[in-house]
Amino acid sequence: MVTLTNAEVRPSREFVARTAASAKADISARIEGEIREINFKEGARVEKGQLLVRLEDTVARSDLRKAEAELTASRAELESATRNLRRGEDVADKGFLSAADLDKLRDRFSVAQSRLQAAEAAVEKVQNNLGYTEIRAPFDGWIGKLNFDVGAVVSPASGPITEILVTDPMYVGFQVNEADFVAYRRAGQAAAETRAGNLSLSLTLPDGERYDQGGVLDFADVSTDASTGTVAMRAVFPNSAAVLLPGLFVTLHIEGRTGESRLLVPQVAVQETMEGLFVLVVDDQEQVVQRFITTGPRRGAMVVVQSGLEVGERVIVEGMQKVRSGIIVSPVEKRINPETGVLATESELAQ
Repeated sequence: MVTLTNAEVRPSREFVARTAASAKADISARIEGEIREINFKEGARVEKGQLLVRLEDTVARSDLRKAEAELTASRAELESATRNLRRGEDVADKGFLSAADLDKLRDRFSVAQSRLQAAEAAVEKVQNNLGYTEIRAPFDGWIGKLNFDVGAVVSPASGPITEILVTDPMYVGFQVNEADFVAYRRAGQAAAETRAGNLSLSLTLPDGERYDQGGVLDFADVSTDASTGTVAMRAVFPNSAAVLLPGLFVTLHIEGRTGESRLLVPQVAVQETMEGLFVLVVDDQEQVVQRFITTGPRRGAMVVVQSGLEVGERVIVEGMQKVRSGIIVSPVEKRINPETGVLATESELAQ
């Protein structure tokens, strides 16, 4: 049997949640070209600025040489037009050049200026295109599956060549119904306060094991989803060991760091009939008494008692099938681990 005591019960909720990368970038070609080199291994860690893919650059280099030649010619043309305009202005001041001829020199100067600007822009564009033949990582992260091989011709319309994900930290997204969201707000559990530590966040992984890192609330949407009546929220968890992968379905546990004293009974002691839930209590005369109870939320191996039991009462937790209401028993006092439900006597605990 176990003697019932009060314990602090913190408000808590569980949510079905899904992990997501905290940053993601599609790696795509910005110009059309043939893939010449692939300089990464799928699933590997990459660093910001690392060369990932090199495209064929022969055409871009040829275009650059042509654009630079046109730029040189445009500069020479502007220099010539500048000299001619200066001479024309000197001659016109002496009355030996008509206003119409001077206007022609000025027009040629303006045209030469425009051509130079166009040539400079063309060189800049071709230089950018040449730079686009080298595709580099925009940030540190993990690189995904390669969608094209060496020799494939890619373009901006081809879709991503691969993707880079940031998984440390990891986002965990979940939905909260309107009532719970309003309750959190009323309780002062706004995002700024939860980051200060008012809530404890943990995860249960798909294999049933608890994740060994705690998280914090990071984001709450500014409106509800009209179709579901829920508010999108997000938590952030550290993931330096890369245990979490994007897209995992996990259970998110949110618990207050402070609670109130409540009476708990071992879940193993609770039985059910058509009349409701009950436990077997050992009274002061060592007689077994059936007691119907109402329960609240479960906490580990324990369940909150809302009515039917009091502190100090003794409930049977083992051998219930061997006893019945009204018989006299010789109970053995045991302690229970509230998390695991493991039972042990005082002597066993002392060993």
